[in-house]
Amino acid sequence: MKQQFRARFRALVVIQIMLLVGSICFFAWSLVATDFVAVPVAIAIVVVLQVIGLLHCVESHVDTLEDFFAAINYEDFTRRFVEDDVDAELKEAFNRILGKFREASAEREIQAVYLETVVKHVPVPFIAAKSDGTLSLVNNPARRLTGLSGLCHFDQLAKLDPQLPGLMQSIEPGSQQLLQTRLRDVPAELRVSVSEIRIAGETERLYSIENLSGELTARESSAWRNLIRVLTHEIVNTLTPVASLAQTAATISNETDATDEIREAVTTIARRSEGLMNFVSRYRELLKVPQPDPETIRVSVALNSVVSLMSNELEGVDVEISVVPESLEIQADQQLLDQVLVNLVKNAADATKDSVSPALRLSGKLDLGRVLIRIRDNGPGIADDAIDQVFIPFFTTKREGSGIGLSLCRQIMTAHHGEIVLESDEGGTTIVLLF
Repeated sequence: MKQQFRARFRALVVIQIMLLVGSICFFAWSLVATDFVAVPVAIAIVVVLQVIGLLHCVESHVDTLEDFFAAINYEDFTRRFVEDDVDAELKEAFNRILGKFREASAEREIQAVYLETVVKHVPVPFIAAKSDGTLSLVNNPARRLTGLSGLCHFDQLAKLDPQLPGLMQSIEPGSQQLLQTRLRDVPAELRVSVSEIRIAGETERLYSIENLSGELTARESSAWRNLIRVLTHEIVNTLTPVASLAQTAATISNETDATDEIREAVTTIARRSEGLMNFVSRYRELLKVPQPDPETIRVSVALNSVVSLMSNELEGVDVEISVVPESLEIQADQQLLDQVLVNLVKNAADATKDSVSPALRLSGKLDLGRVLIRIRDNGPGIADDAIDQVFIPFFTTKREGSGIGLSLCRQIMTAHHGEIVLESDEGGTTIVLLF
């Protein structure tokens, strides 16, 4: 095709030049050989028309080339050249080239849309930041994780934690780091991985962010359940025969002339063994969290029901319930949710016993697809050295507490694929349930 077009164009130009040269020669001869003025004038007109035709032929090819290069430069691959004149072969070739570009561009756009869709919906939060802090990519999981729907600049992360932007930017490319920060006003532990990519001559940083709080909670709960299962199994196996023998010995001692000291000792063993058996049986409850049977529950109804149920325990306590929107709903097991709320409200009420004006604030709201239920009291708060241990089974700050309430609440929330977070200061304690 290339050789055919070149040969045709060369032949066309050569023929036009030869005709033009012939016409010029004939014009010169007519000036000398004839006295008729009309003949040179007619020949001169022919020469002018031939020059115009030659220029038109060359300019037509040049215009076609300029239009083609302009279409390439501006990526206007929809342009099509009409193949009905002397440039038909050239324009046909250009149309085929533009068609190839059009197909490649469409394939590239499809691939870009596909990759963008994958990145936006992959469960791992991704953020791509330019050197000036502008974010060129924020996928949907990153918006849900941060709670910032209008996130477009790195400095906006300071709304979550003033130190978070600096901490993330200090991570070296190709490495990862664990960060303690806050998300949706609750503490969180993030694992941030950083890599550098180069796009259009500009270096960007790609951050992948994982929220480890829920994962660590689930693993911790599982570890405690396994430990409790082993301990209770071994303790029960050991105490069962001891308790049985002690009861038998106590019965025999009552029927014989055993001394008072022997009878008292055996009775004490029996009583302590029975108490220890009851102690172990209580903690077995931690292993018996049933699989949730989710149903639609209106948050405002659940909170009001718990307050009504515990009206005696909440006597004298100023209780305020706020749910926005009023129709806010969650998918949860009704009985398990009630168990969690009763435990938490009871703990909150107990914490306000020494307050001059005891008050509880129960609230619910929707935050980027996740429901947050908060229970806030105005008690004295929890000591700093105890706040990290409150979810550990058997740990309690109450004189008569069993130490399984909050641990059981965490297991129930983990079974719902949710989280429970506790914060405390001198002004009171806040428990947040995230569904």
